[in-house]
Amino acid sequence: MQPIQLLPFLRLIHNHRRPVLATLGTLMMGTGVVAFGVSTTLPDAAEWPIRQVVEPVASTLDATHQTASEDDFLLHQSQTTRRDDSFQTLLKRLGVNDPEAQSFFSRDATSRLMLMGTPGKLTDVTRTPKGRLRKLSVRWVDNNSQRVSRLVVEWQGSRFTSRLEQPTPRRRVLFGSLTLRSSFYADADQADIPDAIASQVVESFSGDLDFQRDLKRGARFSLVYEAFELDGEVLFTGRLLGAEVQNGKEAHQAMWFQEAGKAGEFFNLDGSSQRRAFLASPLAFSRVTSSYGPRIHPVLGGQKYHKGTDYGAPTGTPVRTVANGVVTFAGQQGGYGNYVVIRHPNSTATAYAHLERIAVRVGQRVQQGQNIGTVGSTGTATGPNLHFEYLVKGVPTNPTRIASAPSPSTLQMANLPYFKKEAKVMREQLSMAASVSLASAQ
Repeated sequence: MQPIQLLPFLRLIHNHRRPVLATLGTLMMGTGVVAFGVSTTLPDAAEWPIRQVVEPVASTLDATHQTASEDDFLLHQSQTTRRDDSFQTLLKRLGVNDPEAQSFFSRDATSRLMLMGTPGKLTDVTRTPKGRLRKLSVRWVDNNSQRVSRLVVEWQGSRFTSRLEQPTPRRRVLFGSLTLRSSFYADADQADIPDAIASQVVESFSGDLDFQRDLKRGARFSLVYEAFELDGEVLFTGRLLGAEVQNGKEAHQAMWFQEAGKAGEFFNLDGSSQRRAFLASPLAFSRVTSSYGPRIHPVLGGQKYHKGTDYGAPTGTPVRTVANGVVTFAGQQGGYGNYVVIRHPNSTATAYAHLERIAVRVGQRVQQGQNIGTVGSTGTATGPNLHFEYLVKGVPTNPTRIASAPSPSTLQMANLPYFKKEAKVMREQLSMAASVSLASAQ
């Protein structure tokens, strides 16, 4: 009989004492034994000898993979170009410290485009933590053509390359809304309505509303306009497509529509042109300081008949002609100071006085809304203002009557079905824009 190896057996019990005891308990209960004990004469496991075994282990790891490559961890950073930027200053602000990249920029003709023209170009770089350039992208938009350009410089393994791209932005239709609290432009800015769209809103209702005098506090605007985006960012806005203003109990709507072979213009949703023979005011935003009719002259004193309407506005505010016509006078005229007279059809004319600067000449044809000068205080004036006159057959007439002149154009019958279809869609979109406004207010 082989002798029992007690020490390995005891080690087995010690290391697995819980399952062993559980097994023994089960066996005893099965045979009627319900009490048992463990002998205290067994050796203490803590006193058992410990033997340390050291064996060499072959490494299967490649040392080159134990440390991550510098390109495995890259940083991304953005800046806009400044007027006084050089390649060195721009790269420094972007955290790039790469002599090879700077050398490439200094000799690469394509790369020079990033610092040419108007500053403010968005510049993105991808670089290593130590400042080595891996990719640079500069994007800008031509304000005249609205063409997008993007310069890309990349590290291609052993050298830098550059290319000029001209991506096409994606057109989107956006909704906007605002409620008049203080002034239209201030509230539009607060509501994140782009300035270019706000200006078109004024244009679309210029025949119906004087935005300074006619709008009531609480007036609600609902807008539909187009925007163009690239890489998830809106780069610029386009045309105001439709607008609605709820001004007290009055509602006005406008939609941009272009007939074949004609210039586009704003129409109301019933098909009548928003263009009037005369604009409601020669200033986009105006404050009437003196109305047409009898008054006490502010400089000469005494009662004197006022032949026009005075609009208060800061010096340099653009003045626009209220209708198409031909300039018949442009120059100095006594107490009127710098003075412009424009002849319109049907023996009517308009006059603009106290101008700081005149932007037209005698004999020049002008279009409705065209800038003809700026507000000033030349001649007999107490401060910067525009004196505006409306003459019918040479006789001064109340300028407020010009807003009631009929529209000069209507839709052609052949275009009415298509217009009505577009107008139906616009009504739905304006309703959605109004819903956004109400949801925001709540």
